[in-house]
Amino acid sequence: MKTGIPWRALLIGLLILPVNAFWLIQMEMSAAGPVRVTSALGPYPTTYSLFANVVCLLVLLLAVNAVLRLWRPQWALSQAELLIVYAMLGIGSSITSVDFLDVLIPVLAHPTRHATASNRWESLFIPYLPDWFVVRDEAAVDDWYSGSANPYTWERFSAWLLPLAVWGAFILVLLWVMLCMNVLVRRQWTQHERLSYPIILLPLEMTDNPGAFVRQKLLWVGFALSGGICLLNGLHMFYPALPYIPVKMRDISPMFTAPPWNAIGWTPVSFYPFAIGMGFLLPADLLFSSWFFYFFFKAQRIVSAYFGWSYDRPNFPYVNEQCFGGYMGVAALAIWGTRRHIAQFVREAWRSHGEDEPFSPRLALVGLALGMLFLVGFFWVSGLTLWVAVVSFMIYFGIAIACTRMRAELGPPAHDLHIGGPDYILTAALGTQFFSARDLTILTYFYGFNRAYRSLAMPIQLEAFKMGERKGIKPSHIALALVLASVGGLLSGCWAIYHFGYTRGVEERMALHMSYFGWEAFNRLSGWLGSPRPTDVHAVSAIGLGWGTVVALQVLRLKFSCFPLHPLGLPISGSWTMNTIWLPLIIAWLAKVSVLRFGGLSTYRRALAFFYGLILGDFLIGCMWPIVGWWLGVNTYSFSQ
Repeated sequence: MKTGIPWRALLIGLLILPVNAFWLIQMEMSAAGPVRVTSALGPYPTTYSLFANVVCLLVLLLAVNAVLRLWRPQWALSQAELLIVYAMLGIGSSITSVDFLDVLIPVLAHPTRHATASNRWESLFIPYLPDWFVVRDEAAVDDWYSGSANPYTWERFSAWLLPLAVWGAFILVLLWVMLCMNVLVRRQWTQHERLSYPIILLPLEMTDNPGAFVRQKLLWVGFALSGGICLLNGLHMFYPALPYIPVKMRDISPMFTAPPWNAIGWTPVSFYPFAIGMGFLLPADLLFSSWFFYFFFKAQRIVSAYFGWSYDRPNFPYVNEQCFGGYMGVAALAIWGTRRHIAQFVREAWRSHGEDEPFSPRLALVGLALGMLFLVGFFWVSGLTLWVAVVSFMIYFGIAIACTRMRAELGPPAHDLHIGGPDYILTAALGTQFFSARDLTILTYFYGFNRAYRSLAMPIQLEAFKMGERKGIKPSHIALALVLASVGGLLSGCWAIYHFGYTRGVEERMALHMSYFGWEAFNRLSGWLGSPRPTDVHAVSAIGLGWGTVVALQVLRLKFSCFPLHPLGLPISGSWTMNTIWLPLIIAWLAKVSVLRFGGLSTYRRALAFFYGLILGDFLIGCMWPIVGWWLGVNTYSFSQ
């Protein structure tokens, strides 16, 4: 693996990508039963940093590998090959995920499907849409929403061909720019700062010595606990007489009926075993900071209601905006801390061939510059004012850098930042009345890849390089795998969503969010155009507050080594996903602190196996249920959300 290109691993990864996309759509976006349900289906593997579906496929590969070692040892995959396949599946999943193609593709068809005389979309904003932004053929779109149609006719395929091809090229360049950025920071973050990358611990442990890994007794105790709960709860859906163990989230906010306590908002309680397991892998200070800032934001809501600050400002205290400011603070600190390395990289790019780099430093710099020009030009040619396009991508890649730094340094279980993309931030900061109708229309399409950032590809790319560095895989081989996975994952994801739409129907037997995301984007656009508003001064102030808080916390941590709050805790704690796992993270924090205090480092290392088992039990049994549902034609238990 150190010399020759790992063609076998690359081919296996490419062959599994369509299967992975089909399975992922089955879990995250499709109803298995004949009747569409009114609640969320799931599970949603790509909403957490460690993708459950990819871990399950890695387990399957390890099982096949074990058989091959006994039967045909020369056919068995090495650890390096397994990790390359794992990285490829991670990239493919990030593209097909509920936060990327699941949002973007419905947005391409929504205006054609839902424009009516009453909403006046035909005159309000549809004239500003270029042909490559939308699927124009009404019959093809109606069949995709209604289902029970043959996807493989030229009339339907040709209707989608232009927008999917154009947006596909855009996505590939987007991923390429992320890859070039990772080449710039990889050596500094991975080798010089030696960041911990907690998300890669499980796949490394599983593939390092699979025999020793599965012989750990505590692993099977954790697996039996979480897998047993998931199995029992799944059987309960078929046989209601069986007991049900309530580990999924239940909202406790209805218990608070009197003001100002009723301003606490949606506050679910959950006991997800996999979240407890993932939390145990995180540093104790981040665990503490995560739930501390979660309650800090809840306290802000209550105090705001008590003083009446939220009476005429429904968004007050602007938690999402504070979190966005926090992300920008993390990005600024990451760039500032890497500035000397980047400057040296640029100086040496023209003198070095970059033998130890994923590809030539010159190619990285030129590719980054040309890629950014393409992305900005894509939206500029589509009708967006040039400076708006530039600022929008500065915001987008600022968030991407922040998420990547978070994952590399501390590995938070999620980093979603709902309602924090360039489309929302710019209109809040400057007011919708500042922009033309065309600008607002084209800016809305940023929503297609900025609704949330849970499955962002850039952190996965850098984690792949870290796994390669740990196991002696050449960076150039990792880069090749990531590029091939981007192409294969994009084709697989587009095919799966296209296929499921025509066979099942987006509005008939697929998850509600498949159509809801389109309504979110274009109802908001209608509001912008129908009721222009000025700058939201309070939102801008909240962004500044979040940015300043993160920077101040970093200064305090540098000045006082025992300072308990980590700056990354603030931006991740106001997210939707943190609502779902705050209690498991408290449990993980208590467990980790107790083990380290009373058992020491050796006990902690032994205890890791139990928490790996919690993750694997939930993931393997939980991801089995959608397969059972597809086979039987019924909706089944979801282990998450």
